[in-house]
Amino acid sequence: VLEEVSFDLDAGELAVLRGPSGSGKTTLLAITGAMLSPTSGEVLLDGEATSRLRDEHRAEVRRKKVGFVFQDLQLLDDMVVLENVLLPRVPDGVAASDVERAKRLLDKLGVAGLADKRARVLSGGERQRVAIARAMINDPKLLIFDEPTAHLDDAHARTVADELAAFAKEGRAVLVATHDARIADSSAVSRVLSLEAGRLT
Repeated sequence: VLEEVSFDLDAGELAVLRGPSGSGKTTLLAITGAMLSPTSGEVLLDGEATSRLRDEHRAEVRRKKVGFVFQDLQLLDDMVVLENVLLPRVPDGVAASDVERAKRLLDKLGVAGLADKRARVLSGGERQRVAIARAMINDPKLLIFDEPTAHLDDAHARTVADELAAFAKEGRAVLVATHDARIADSSAVSRVLSLEAGRLT
């Protein structure tokens, strides 16, 4: 799927990954975030080689260092918003401080009032903000977004662009796969990576 792809992503950097459907963007996101291991080559995440780790160790590294916001968001509809946000904390045990952090994140993202609502009743924009809060709960060094503005109008898309820039300014590396020029053309984006047929062009 990918051929000779190599790039660095620094803390504080907001980079956009663009390319046509089928170019390998989602696969590259999954490999970058240690969800998949490449068949050759290596991925260094915060200086740690992840590609040859056992699955359980790679999952632990990913959970602690990477925040994902998937295109379909992957919220659990039968759980309330607060429970969804806290899911990445479950393997370590959810502490009172985790609950407080989750509430602060929801407040920061403007959806604090939804904490006790089941995910199934949320609008698309609300679901996205909850997914972002969940991605942030472990204070990750790398944030990965797959088409974060796919179903948003211009006003909400600009807000998301501003939020992505703010996440990077906090010292995180942010990688965003998108077709959306409203994100790619943002002045906060440090560079655009173009992927075609599995190669960075």
